[in-house]
Amino acid sequence: MVLMGHNGSGKTTFINYILGFYTSPSQHPFLEEFAKEFSPLPQGEFGYSPEIALLDTQLTGLDYIQLVSSLRGVRVDARNVFQSVSLNISPTQPISKYSKGMRQRLSLALAMIGSPKYLVLDEPTSGLDRLGEKIIFELLQKNREKHHYIISTHSIDLALLLQDEIWLFEHGKITKKFFPKDRSELEKLLQKSL
Repeated sequence: MVLMGHNGSGKTTFINYILGFYTSPSQHPFLEEFAKEFSPLPQGEFGYSPEIALLDTQLTGLDYIQLVSSLRGVRVDARNVFQSVSLNISPTQPISKYSKGMRQRLSLALAMIGSPKYLVLDEPTSGLDRLGEKIIFELLQKNREKHHYIISTHSIDLALLLQDEIWLFEHGKITKKFFPKDRSELEKLLQKSL
């Protein structure tokens, strides 16, 4: 599913809720509404990539791959993980030398380790240039059969490309679940929600 709506509509709060980051509906005014219909995802069944990949820049991609694979109880080859997201650099290179797009791709790779059932991505193309967006689009298309996507985005291009159900958020409520007929229908609905 693709989560869409203006800033502050509840998309990230919904993601934080289903990931179990909130423990009580009193922690956010939108949570009571979400809790009526949804429960947090089962632990161990999801991979998560936040909007901003807050990675320790003194570490390497290899450090993170070893950490995440250890936590998930799987063995992976770091070079294969890098290849899976088109990172054509050495896994031992410090993250301080990564571009923003490279950090986003590493974050996506870490989320996919262990082939979780759900892949939860909050604004996976935020702040990327057109080439960076294109790479992420291609990676998501390539891996769509391996995971159930829950993706928050402002990108109409990404939403249409995935051909998945779109959930429209307004003021902490899911106001519409639909498959748009075309770009103009999606644009009109998003404009109305502002």
